[in-house]
Amino acid sequence: MKRLRTFLGVTALLVLLPLTACSAPPSSTEARDLGGVEMNDGGAVGGSAADSSVTSPESMVMTDDRSIIRTGSLDLEVESVSEASEEIASIVDRLGGEVASQQVSGDGDATQNGSITLRVPTDSFNEAFDAFSEVGTVRSEQRGSDDVTEVHVDLAARVKALETSVGRLTDLLETAESTSDLLEIESALSARQAELDGLKAQLESLEGQIEQATISIWMTEPSVLPGGGPQNFWEALKAGVASIGSFASGLVIFVGIILPWLLILGVIAAAVLIPIGIRRKKRKMPTPTESVNNLPRE
Repeated sequence: MKRLRTFLGVTALLVLLPLTACSAPPSSTEARDLGGVEMNDGGAVGGSAADSSVTSPESMVMTDDRSIIRTGSLDLEVESVSEASEEIASIVDRLGGEVASQQVSGDGDATQNGSITLRVPTDSFNEAFDAFSEVGTVRSEQRGSDDVTEVHVDLAARVKALETSVGRLTDLLETAESTSDLLEIESALSARQAELDGLKAQLESLEGQIEQATISIWMTEPSVLPGGGPQNFWEALKAGVASIGSFASGLVIFVGIILPWLLILGVIAAAVLIPIGIRRKKRKMPTPTESVNNLPRE
């Protein structure tokens, strides 16, 4: 009997062990394996979706560096405008810039004056200013900067979006099946292309101003006359004509200033002179006794 019970117990245990193994949860190693398969499958699908939504590094605009337009101006007194212009041009060439415009006026024995507009790399802006300041005596100096980062980023984004749109329309144009579709796509493509060209021109101009700073320089020679003055007959004639207007303006101003004082002096003079005049008249009037004595006697 005891052996029978032992046999039945062993048999039942052998039957239950496979069932327990089938219904038990997978081991940690199996779970990691299954999870890896699921992640790989999901990763393949999810990876493609992520690739389509994440912006590539090439299309991202760097925000660490600001887009700055730098400008400046100098007013110099130089011994010779011509020589100073040549020296400035050599400095610009050494710094890798360019002369945008140049103007010199005055000839003969008259003093010259001139202006020159320069474009130099933004990184060399301060170096250029220091070098130009040594060409002559600095009368005035101005430096400025304009942060155009937002405008720059906006233009770049609009250009990229339009380039994508133009590319899609070009692909549609190749697959157009009817004449109406072809004409409609061509019209939209022309409009997009025109807008893209305009934005590209704006972007190139803006980037050019960011990459190269603009400096304007005014140059004058010292006057040959002590204290300055006209250098020739025509300048003297112009100064004479201008002096007429200056004299008239000065005279009007002088009258406006002196008029209130004249009124005050007139009131004071009247207050002093009128009583004196009355007294003199009273002194000159004859008394009654003098009037009787002055009568003719019979």
